[in-house]
Amino acid sequence: MSTTALPGFSTPRRRPMTPGRRDHALPSFNSPASIKVGRMLESTFAGAIGNISLEDELPSDIAEGIAASAVTSTSEEYDPPRVWFQREEDRRQNEEFTRRVDEMVQELKRLVRDRKAEYERRTTEYAERQSRMTADMETLERENSTILSALKEENSSEDALSSTITSLQSKQKQAQGAIDKLVDKKKAVEKELERKLAVIARKKHVLDAQSAKNVPELEFFEKKMGIAIFGGTTDMLTFVFSRISLSDPLRQFSVTVDLSQREYRATSCKPNLANLGSHVEWLNATRDFFGFLKRIRHEFVEFYANESM
Repeated sequence: MSTTALPGFSTPRRRPMTPGRRDHALPSFNSPASIKVGRMLESTFAGAIGNISLEDELPSDIAEGIAASAVTSTSEEYDPPRVWFQREEDRRQNEEFTRRVDEMVQELKRLVRDRKAEYERRTTEYAERQSRMTADMETLERENSTILSALKEENSSEDALSSTITSLQSKQKQAQGAIDKLVDKKKAVEKELERKLAVIARKKHVLDAQSAKNVPELEFFEKKMGIAIFGGTTDMLTFVFSRISLSDPLRQFSVTVDLSQREYRATSCKPNLANLGSHVEWLNATRDFFGFLKRIRHEFVEFYANESM
C-alpha cells in the first residue's frame, strides 16, 4: 500500500561500508602493490651488497614472519573475529529516525487539527447559510402574499379603470377638436406677428436713419455746446451742461425731462431755475428740443453770472 510522503521525512539509508565490518576485505600481502614493493626492496639490497638475497641479511624472526605471511597470503585468507565500532553512529541514526517520526506525527496531528477546524468552519458557514436561506424564504413568502393581495385589488379595480379609459378617450376627442381650433388660432397669430414685425422693422429702419442724422447733432452738442445726454431710466433723458463759464468750464448743470407722456415734464434741475416751468410749456407747444436746450443753457449762464456777482 502506497503512503503519502511527508515533508522532511524519508526512510533511513543503509549504512556505508566501513573498516572493521565483515563485509570489508582485509588487506592482502600478495596484492600487486605488495609484490612491487618487495621487488624494489630486493633489487636495492642486491645492488648494494652483491648477490646476497634479502632473506639472508634479515634477522631470522623477521624472515620467518615474512615467509609465514607469504604462505598465509597465498593460502586461504584468515578471517579474524571483528568488533562493531559504529554504536555511536547507530545511536545517532536512531535518534534522527525517532526525530523524523516525531515530526511526521506532529505534522499528522497538525493536519488533523487543520481539517477539524476547516470542518467546523464549514459546518458553521453552512448553518449560517441555512439560517439566511430560511429568513429569505420567509421574506419571500411575505412578499408573495403581499403581491397576491395587490393582484386581487388590481383585478377589482380593472372595471373602474376601463370605464375611466372610455371617459378619457371621449375627452381626448374633445381636446383634439380644441387643439385644431388652437392651431388655426396660432396660424392667425403668427400672421399678425409677422405683420407687426414688418412694421417694427420699417420703424427701426426709420429710427436708424434718424439716428444717423442725430449722431452729428449729438457730437455738436457735446463738442461745441458742452451738452451730454444720458438715459438713466425708461423714457427719461438727462441733459448735462458744462462750459457755462470760462473760469470754471468743468462745473456741471443738469436738467432731467420725462418723455413717457405726450406732454413733457421736467423732473429735476440742478441748480434749480425759477422759470423752468415756462420753458417746459414752450417745449410742449413747439416740440423744439434744440431750442429748449438753448433756452436752458442761456438760463444756466445767467444763473452762474448772477451767482458770481
